[in-house]
Amino acid sequence: MDRNRRLSARLCLLLLGLASQAEAREPQPCASRLLDAVARQVGHDGWIAPSYESSGPFLAVACKPWPDDPAQTVIAMAYLDPGDTAVEGERHPHLLLAKADSRSGKLLERYDSDFEEDASVAVGSDSLWLDTARYRLSPTVRAFGVVFHSVARGASCPEAGFDNLLTLVVPAGEGKLRPVLNTYLDQWRTLKGSVCSAEPGFEQEVSHLTLELGRGRSNGFADLVITSRVSDGETENGKPLRTVKRTLRYDGERYPFEEYSDFWHRQ
Repeated sequence: MDRNRRLSARLCLLLLGLASQAEAREPQPCASRLLDAVARQVGHDGWIAPSYESSGPFLAVACKPWPDDPAQTVIAMAYLDPGDTAVEGERHPHLLLAKADSRSGKLLERYDSDFEEDASVAVGSDSLWLDTARYRLSPTVRAFGVVFHSVARGASCPEAGFDNLLTLVVPAGEGKLRPVLNTYLDQWRTLKGSVCSAEPGFEQEVSHLTLELGRGRSNGFADLVITSRVSDGETENGKPLRTVKRTLRYDGERYPFEEYSDFWHRQ
């Protein structure tokens, strides 16, 4: 294989590894009446569907029935302020993560945050995916989350990368939700050489995190077990080089854990 083909193959495999989880997820469509009601509650006149020519004020949205109550829907929405016409890469979107009444669209509980797009972070129409796995943290509290997948192109020859940011939330009272965990599910780093070099001996590690409930309990909430499956990134769906686990214990406010984790790094 010549130099250009080797570089192209290496870059493609790396990008496929980071994006495969997002691409494999099933669509999470929203009812139009629900979208219209939620849009009005975040300051717009109503829902405006994105078009090929322009994404409009609503950049990404996902909905899913709440497993514990079919009368409720969980929704994640990335949107701009009315009249904001900034281009991709320069926008300042708002992110809404909420539970809503499935019939009326009234927001019952919500968490609002803001972020800025840049060379490594940009919102696409499929950037949001809701995670409603059985995160039963206590007999009365079930957490849920949203995974944000960036469509930014990023640096041309990076030495490391990250994608699929998970935000896990729980009820906070008075119609609010609050985050208890934020971390990137997918990361990679270069150990030797460069992703853009055809020199032999290139080495990298790619980590994919999964989350499950642990057996212990701390400050009223179940422990969480983070599992990293580390591969070399050269083969899609290949066997991991190693599997590393870490138990997170709730401190009364959050599960202390890095947004950019390194517990999976080879020592």
